[in-house]
Amino acid sequence: MPGAPLTVLSLADRRSILRDVRELTVGVGAEILRLRAGLMTQTSKGGVDMVTAADVHAETLLTDGLARLFPGHRIAAEEGTRRGPADSPWIWHVDPLDGTANFSRGLPYWMHSVGLSYGDTPVLGVLHGPECGLTVWGGDQVGGFFATGSGEEPLVPATPPGEPKTWIVATDWPWDLDERQRTNRLIDHLSRRVRQYKSLGSAAVDLSHVALGRVDGYCISKIFPWDQAAGAAICAALGYELRRWDGSPWDLRHQDIAVCRPGMWPVLADGLSAESHT
Repeated sequence: MPGAPLTVLSLADRRSILRDVRELTVGVGAEILRLRAGLMTQTSKGGVDMVTAADVHAETLLTDGLARLFPGHRIAAEEGTRRGPADSPWIWHVDPLDGTANFSRGLPYWMHSVGLSYGDTPVLGVLHGPECGLTVWGGDQVGGFFATGSGEEPLVPATPPGEPKTWIVATDWPWDLDERQRTNRLIDHLSRRVRQYKSLGSAAVDLSHVALGRVDGYCISKIFPWDQAAGAAICAALGYELRRWDGSPWDLRHQDIAVCRPGMWPVLADGLSAESHT
């Protein structure tokens, strides 16, 4: 059970954890939708980043639920909640509402992102978008799944991407304003090679679209563990490649990530590696 070394966490344990966390996350999503009219108050986090009352309320509900389910685990959430034993290698990374700008403007592209890591390695993840209608989950040894109107279906493992002219690549502006020039240079690089790029304003939504096979890759130069953990766990389980922008191995210590179908990296590398830095 949780608390044991990663290598002995059974398949049944993993499925049980995902079932419990999915139920928790879907319940929180329903609560946020029910109360949203009273949760729109915004305050500044510095720069252009904002937080709404919905972010704070969702974080309380999610972290309270995780603490009840997994009292031996650490919990680290975006808006500052830290719970559980500091020496536990099991860490829940929680973005209570990924896509706050979208939520605050009535755009449906926002999700609750809840990911479990063992140290810096993502293991399991649940992504739930109550308004955009996306719920995906999965992880190491489990594979991936998505919710349908009648139940659930397995996600298709990653396949080669085809010719670059067919690719759709997702990216976004980081909240760090200086980092945005790197995104602009990436888009300029892609504009001469790929079909389209997409920017929906939520790492969780973009990583869900990668897992669903709707886009071929996702690249961003600066985000945090709670933005990445759940989606990275699901995509890695499906066979997508995960790298840093300089091509080196990625884990949750790093804020730059490129997730892509196997075989895309040589093309992406030209637009990423020259722009990477530690």
